[in-house]
Amino acid sequence: MKKTYLIIIAFLAGFAQTASAQCSDKTIKRLCKEGLGSYIFESAAFKPLSAFGAKKNLVEAAFSVYSQENYRVINLCQGFSDNLEFAVYDTDHNLLFSNKTDKSVKFYDFVAQKSGDFTIEFKVPPADAKAGNSCVAFAIGYK
Repeated sequence: MKKTYLIIIAFLAGFAQTASAQCSDKTIKRLCKEGLGSYIFESAAFKPLSAFGAKKNLVEAAFSVYSQENYRVINLCQGFSDNLEFAVYDTDHNLLFSNKTDKSVKFYDFVAQKSGDFTIEFKVPPADAKAGNSCVAFAIGYK
């Protein structure tokens, strides 16, 4: 069974030490279990929005996938005034998915067409970016 190797660009550094209550390990584990369904948990990452400094309106992370494997990416962000817009891009930065038209969609299932690093982006509303008390989080599962 192939596993993804999660690569988070400046995302995981110190996330456990700076996590707020809504970014707790226990909360993320519960949300992962609920959101993954029949997918096998691979990785999760979470960090308070306040830890992102000046680039708070757009938060990016990368994760690796293997060709022809089934994946589920779950948006686990919490504490925002509305559901966040998130998008998933392939290795060539082609848009694969966006919940822009329906922000209530919290996950994306796909079969990777080729191996490589994919990107997930979260767009944070300006009002929430200023507050900074929210949690940016996501998880990856595979079949």
